[in-house]
Amino acid sequence: MAEKTAAQQAVIMLIDDDPENLKLLSQILSEQGFQVRQALNGRLALKVIFQQLPDLIILDVRMPEIDGFEVCRQLKKDDAAGKVPIIFISGLESPGDKVQAFAMGAQDYITKPFQDTEVLARVKLHLELSTMKQHLEDMVHERTIKLAESNTALKVLLEHRDSERKNFEENVITHIDTLITPYLQLLQETVLDSRQNALLETVKANLREVTAPFSATLYSRALGLTRREMETAALIKTGKTNQEIAGLLNISERAVSFHRQNLRKKLGLLGQKVNLVAYLNEITLK
Repeated sequence: MAEKTAAQQAVIMLIDDDPENLKLLSQILSEQGFQVRQALNGRLALKVIFQQLPDLIILDVRMPEIDGFEVCRQLKKDDAAGKVPIIFISGLESPGDKVQAFAMGAQDYITKPFQDTEVLARVKLHLELSTMKQHLEDMVHERTIKLAESNTALKVLLEHRDSERKNFEENVITHIDTLITPYLQLLQETVLDSRQNALLETVKANLREVTAPFSATLYSRALGLTRREMETAALIKTGKTNQEIAGLLNISERAVSFHRQNLRKKLGLLGQKVNLVAYLNEITLK
């Protein structure tokens, strides 16, 4: 007797109404180390199969009461039993039977009389294919679980990051409101000359940039703004003229005009009759 392999420990279910065929097939397979179960009709076969699934089924086409096609149809309706490979066997070499067998989900078709080597070759092939398919399904299932776990971990990480960012923003606003704003209010109540008052307004404007979404929105709308352009935009938004901006930033009015032009270009406003002050205040609110 040949040495048994892992594949040859498989359970083969033989279904045939001819006892001689059952005996012959059983002998061929048993000698190769396969475990064999037998049924003389489709009704008994279905009962045995649903009690304990075999690894492969060899099924006769022509049987009384319930033929092989009906047995196959009922097996394929079941999720578990439907995965068991089926090899049809028949003494009729009918093209129509073969087409119907494959259409119903059978893996192979053997015509009687058959050769021992043919039966064994087909059985081993479909057992190996079934094992490979199950292995692939297990791998896909395992990777699906790992992917779901990774997605869950990523979701938790992103939620934590958003929470940390929100806490940071709230802390910044709270610190400005408690540590800076009160002193600015006190300073505003004192007597200031025009330049000091203008500088105070600049500080207040810059603080509004920190505590409002204006800066983020502006950067998202026009990447690449320079620090001077951001300072100019903050003062334009408050309604300052070129002359006032030039004095506050200690640059020429020509430079202010240049920054205004760059702002319009980067914001996509060139050639449009759009009020820059209104536009800057509008995106502050978005």
